[in-house]
Amino acid sequence: MKQMRVVRRIFPLKGRGFALPTVLIASVVMLSILTTTLIAVVSSRGALSSQYYQQLARTAAESGLVKAQVCLQASNYTPQWTAAQPLRPNTDCSGNVLSGASAYVLSNTGVRSTFTVGAASTLANGVQRVSVNATASLLRTSTGTEWRTFSAQTNALVSAPVSFEQVTFGYTSQSGAFFATIDAQGRPYTVGYNGLGQLGNGTTQNVVTPTQFILPAGARAQAMYSNFLSVGYALFAVTQDGRLFGAGNNDSGQLGNGTVSATQSTPVQFGLPSGVTARYVALLRQSTFVIGSDNNIYSAGACAYGQLGSGYTISGCTNRSTRVRVALPTVNTSQPNTLPVVNSDWVQSTNLAADRHNVYVRMQGGAVYGWGANEYGQLGNGTTTDSATPVKIGTWGDAGQPQATQLAYDGETLYVLDSSGQVHAVGKNNLGSLAGAKAPIMGSTGFCLDNPGNTSTIRTRIRIYTCNNSTAQKLEWTSEGELKFRPNSSSEFCVDNANNSSANGNPIQLYTCNGTVAQKWQYRDDGSIYHPSTGRCIDNPGNSASSGTEIQLYQCNATPAQAWNLQPTLVPERVPIPASSGRVTRITTDQWSTLFLTEDGKVWGAGGNERGMLGRGSANVMNPALSQFILPSGRTAVDFYTTKAGVTNSEYGNTYVILDDGSVYGAGANTFGQLGIGTTSTQENTPRRMNLPSGVRARSVQSGLGTTLVLTDQGRIYTVGNNQHGQLGDGTTNNSSTPKANIYTNVVPVTYY
Repeated sequence: MKQMRVVRRIFPLKGRGFALPTVLIASVVMLSILTTTLIAVVSSRGALSSQYYQQLARTAAESGLVKAQVCLQASNYTPQWTAAQPLRPNTDCSGNVLSGASAYVLSNTGVRSTFTVGAASTLANGVQRVSVNATASLLRTSTGTEWRTFSAQTNALVSAPVSFEQVTFGYTSQSGAFFATIDAQGRPYTVGYNGLGQLGNGTTQNVVTPTQFILPAGARAQAMYSNFLSVGYALFAVTQDGRLFGAGNNDSGQLGNGTVSATQSTPVQFGLPSGVTARYVALLRQSTFVIGSDNNIYSAGACAYGQLGSGYTISGCTNRSTRVRVALPTVNTSQPNTLPVVNSDWVQSTNLAADRHNVYVRMQGGAVYGWGANEYGQLGNGTTTDSATPVKIGTWGDAGQPQATQLAYDGETLYVLDSSGQVHAVGKNNLGSLAGAKAPIMGSTGFCLDNPGNTSTIRTRIRIYTCNNSTAQKLEWTSEGELKFRPNSSSEFCVDNANNSSANGNPIQLYTCNGTVAQKWQYRDDGSIYHPSTGRCIDNPGNSASSGTEIQLYQCNATPAQAWNLQPTLVPERVPIPASSGRVTRITTDQWSTLFLTEDGKVWGAGGNERGMLGRGSANVMNPALSQFILPSGRTAVDFYTTKAGVTNSEYGNTYVILDDGSVYGAGANTFGQLGIGTTSTQENTPRRMNLPSGVRARSVQSGLGTTLVLTDQGRIYTVGNNQHGQLGDGTTNNSSTPKANIYTNVVPVTYY
């Protein structure tokens, strides 16, 4: 058999190419890359779709939170829904299902989303903890059933609108202003002047952006206290468990922690008795007063003038760096006049009023107690002796007597509004700050105008006599310009220019009040008592220094014989409010100026008006008779505030009135633009409307040291004016004449967690 041979021939490849195995490998690799890319594209598309649907779920959760916020706002932050009746897209704020309403935030053929808001839990300061569960579900196009669901949850702390309790302002003499805010988680932040360490951030450096007021780990603040009407040399925080921490000036031990230091930049705890928590705090420059949960008031700091109120001997007294009990009547829960009123119903404390060297407290039964300095009779006990033991003032709260409802104190004059709608004043009458309440008028030789024998006999000549603060020497000055003697509780007689003669030497007499021009008088800045009808003045003939000298009408000559000084009253006297205006509903005062809001919506003011802060259209300084704050025609006042930062003829002197349409009208100094009218000026004697944004309605106003704050009914705070230390809360130190809702003065109402 013939053997066959296999002949192998190799054909050369023409041009470039790959051997077959290489081509196969490359093909496999390319196929793998294409497959991987396809998988990546499909996965990417799925991931994008998942992100989209997850976002729909998150959007539904946000919608649930918005609904919860709206429902809380509508119910004064008291939740109306429950776990059994939660909030859903188709329910009302009580969780009741609304007929015809959709149960979904989004609903179409392919997807639908919804939310459920469970029961809210209430924390301190009206803060609500809200949890929202939401879903976004994919639907089968054939059957409409769910085949995939994405979930989201939102948790938040929702606080009530900002209030002046959440944003606390203070100032340190004329050095600078500062403020503190509390967020929804109870964290306090501070901004502004910090020369005494009152910002509590561990330094004494001023800051214009928020720094944290240092509290112990886990502590949450529920209220902050300083003093913006008078002086706030310290700042205090009350925690949710009732502990009290303070920072700032401690040179007299006023922080109450047992130490003394000029500055204290890290907050220290005020030493209350074991088991007692803080409920309210008031500050003087060098003393602190705390109402405890046991209804006692505790004080620490300077003892001068008896201002600690613990019943000690004032002469040679020792300051206290640890708390002492104010010697008020022993607490008895069945006796309301042993229990202080704790709540503060207004931006200016009307229940525990503290200024200069005095403190006054209103009790739950309507009684009033005061202690401290008394050089002008401001304790109302008929003396000028300081007292370290609280003095009961007047008969308010006694059986069958009206109850005190508001207190106001300017550092030297006390005002008490009672349940009958009347105001009584006691203390100094500088610039007419007693607002026309009965008080003596003294001539330059030291003798007082006097109704001889306290008679009720008409045509009796008025004389000068040794000052004795008796009824015969007390003159009431009415808004109509009448000067009245009241010999007894049922009669009144007016100071009268006999026959309305303009002759020099014409008699000044007692006469039945009749409303004629013969009985109209004005008190002028040179101290003269001027008779507009005749252009003459009341005169002490020869500037006599003899008791019994009869006064006369005489040509005005600005001599000492025509200079008359308004004297204090040592017991509370009624302020003569015009009868047509009805009851007084609110009082405000600072440094010899006072204003009253009456139930007819008018504002009446008296006292110092050197920068036009009484809003009467002029800037005459001395005003013992009430005059109206000028308001736009047809508008009525609903609230107001006045301030001078404790300085007369002050670039900080202002009054602000909120009207029934939510607008704000201000008068007085405008050096820093604090009137908010878009310009600066020395003063505005006629009230000007503040330039709040369109649609913004004011609810309350506060002011101090040329900085003005407006709280609106939307819960936002607008600031304007002096910004020397960043107190406007905009992160700068630039003054502003336009009110703005700046970032740092507005607490964020929702905190997510």
